[in-house]
Order: sequence, then C-alpha cells, then structure tokens
Amino acid sequence: MKAKKFILCFLCVWSVSLPQAWSQRDNISFAPKPTSSLLWQKPLPITLTGLTIAVGTTPLFLEPMYRQNVLIREEVQMWRRNAFDHRAMHFDNIVQYAPYSAVVLLNLAGVPSRDERWSLLRRTASTILLTTVVTHSIKHLNLEMRPDRSSSTSFPSGHTAFAFSGAELLRLEYGKTSVWIPVAGYAVALLTGFMRIYNDRHWAGDVLAGAGIGMLSADLSFWLNDLWEKKQWKK
Repeated sequence: MKAKKFILCFLCVWSVSLPQAWSQRDNISFAPKPTSSLLWQKPLPITLTGLTIAVGTTPLFLEPMYRQNVLIREEVQMWRRNAFDHRAMHFDNIVQYAPYSAVVLLNLAGVPSRDERWSLLRRTASTILLTTVVTHSIKHLNLEMRPDRSSSTSFPSGHTAFAFSGAELLRLEYGKTSVWIPVAGYAVALLTGFMRIYNDRHWAGDVLAGAGIGMLSADLSFWLNDLWEKKQWKK
C-alpha cells in the first residue's frame, strides 16, 4: 500500500510539474521551427491526458474501479474465446515499435519533419530512454499482478507507453506536415493497447495509465531537447 501511495503522489507531482516548468521557460529564440503544441500548452489536451492517467491509476486504490477492470477483462476474453478460439496474437510485441520506426523512416524518405536528422534521432533516442525509465521504475514497485498471474509488474503497460510516446513524437515532428501521420501513429498505439488486454497481459487501467505516461514522456523529452539546443546555440 505504501508503494501505491508513493506512485500516486509521483504521478500527480510529475503531471502538475510539467506545465509549471513550461510556463517558467525563456522564449526559445534560436531558429524558430513550426511545430505542433505540447500537451500542456493547451488546457484540453493536458486535462484529458491527466484524466487518462488518473482513471488508469484508480483501480490500484478503489475496489469499484478494480471491479471494472475485471469486467472489461472478462468481456474481452469472452469475445476472444468466441471469435478466435482463445488464440493469442502477439503482434503487439512488434507493432509497439512502429511509431518510432516511422519517425526515422519518414525522415529518411524525405518527408519534412520539424527537426533535422541528427536532432530528430537524438529526440527519438531520448524519448525512448525517458519512457523506458519512467515505466519500468513504476513497474518494479510491484503494484499489480498481471491478469494472467505471470508477474506483479502489470502497472503500467510498457508496450502501450512505448507505442503512445512514439505516436506523440510523430505528432510533434510531422503534425504540421500531414494530419494523417499522427493519426496513423495513434491508431497503431490504440491497437497495441487493446492487444495487451486481448492477450491477457494487462488490465484496462494499465493501458490507460501507460498511454498517458507515454505521451507526457515524449513531450518532456521534446521540451528538454529544446532547452539543450538553446544552450548549445548560446555557446
């Protein structure tokens, strides 16, 4: 229970601190680049993202929300059994990488991105690192048993966080080039999240929290890279 209280406080402080950090930034005046807005720059996106994390976290503390997790699992597993004879389909282990792969491949193909190639690669690598550190740090607090009882590292869904952070990076880099690029990225991320429930590896709450954590991780990485590039420009 102490671990659960700690992670709730951690997520709340982390979510609240991001918009505060952004509001205190200096204007980045070097080589302005057109880009999609970060989540915390507008009230609706950051509110929805915060609610996603909050709703995903509540089954750890509230019995009625935990029962909702169980009901959703039963419905999905019944559909899986009736439609696919309970066969597992583990392509989510591969498609979680699709948004990140698209970030790099689109640039190599000559599709205009917000950042030049080396900056883009650095932002991609730092987003992967940040998402991995945040999700696995939380996982190893052993907050929740997986639905299939295989381990106690269910919360949050790492696959989902990884896919959504890649989709958010696609939006930030290519959102001004074509709206369909981030739409495709988020469609793949949603599929990844659903398949984690379908394969009985995660509860619905794990997936919701993973999605929110992934998107915020991408935005935080993007913001930190902007600050770093500003300092390099001043030297």
